Amino acid sequence: MNINKLETWFMEHKRNLNFRGQRNPYFIWVSEIMLQQTQAETVEPYFEKFIKLYPNIESLANANLEVLKKCVEGIGYYRRFKLMHEASKRIMEDYDGIFPTTYENVIQLPGIGKYTAGAIMSIAYDKPYSALDGNVMRVLSRYLGDDGDMRKEKEKKKLDLYNQEMIEKAHPRIYTEAMIELGALICRPKQPKCDLCPLNEHCVAYQNDEITKYPYLSKLKKQKVISYVVFILEDDHYYYLRKRTESLLEGMYEWPQFEKESVYAALDELNDLGINGEIMDQLGHYKHVFSHQIWEMDVYHLRMVSEKSNQYIKIKKEELSKYPMAVAHQKIKIA
Repeated sequence: MNINKLETWFMEHKRNLNFRGQRNPYFIWVSEIMLQQTQAETVEPYFEKFIKLYPNIESLANANLEVLKKCVEGIGYYRRFKLMHEASKRIMEDYDGIFPTTYENVIQLPGIGKYTAGAIMSIAYDKPYSALDGNVMRVLSRYLGDDGDMRKEKEKKKLDLYNQEMIEKAHPRIYTEAMIELGALICRPKQPKCDLCPLNEHCVAYQNDEITKYPYLSKLKKQKVISYVVFILEDDHYYYLRKRTESLLEGMYEWPQFEKESVYAALDELNDLGINGEIMDQLGHYKHVFSHQIWEMDVYHLRMVSEKSNQYIKIKKEELSKYPMAVAHQKIKIA
């Protein structure tokens, strides 16, 4: 691999992202956690808002978790921020609030895996640790002509070892960002710009006109489709919400919802919880796609008639915006 050509390309063509150019390991950590499963352009406004609210590790460790989740509302994969909160507390306790400087200590923090640890070590500390994400995996599988199944850990490990060899010959800080940027801008999943790639001269896929062959990814299991009846439950002054305890969207708030095909079956279950409601209107059908499941939601406006339990959290209507709610329910139009 012509590393000099790659790094020169990056310095000339890199995007001007607000989290790029940072050397503060805390800022890099925040940006890398946000970039998990999220595109860079989406991350930018969240990163700016987050850093203003939590400018350092101490402020993050002292954060109210609900306020923290409200800050990142809409970005998805909320468990990563709960783990970040836990990690910040550990840093305060074990490292006096100073982000650890060794790979061994960094990777032990909650929510930090091999890729994130490698990215932090290389970008923040300029140390040669491989950071193999989806972008880099795609670049290397095409460059090397590696047709192994990249859903298998043993195949990923091969690319990770090669990436490690390369970063040890490079400027780690530049190399890691260059490889990620190359995958994002040039070596894209679809319609790659191979003629502009600094590595195309020795790229096996490009030279053999086999770009679409790589990377090979075996088929995922079909997403589970779940049918929900959702109630916008209210009385004159209050809405009624539930705080999720499930691992998916844990800690986020949602409207009462029931895994039912029929609104009447959902009303029966609501009655079993001690709540009697009257349907005022049907608000439509909504669909939300997660990585592993799809929610099909029939939504109804429900007026509270009587309540004999405290199954739901009662909040003033004007305070609804203060509660972190997942995009699946945010998209429901209630007025």
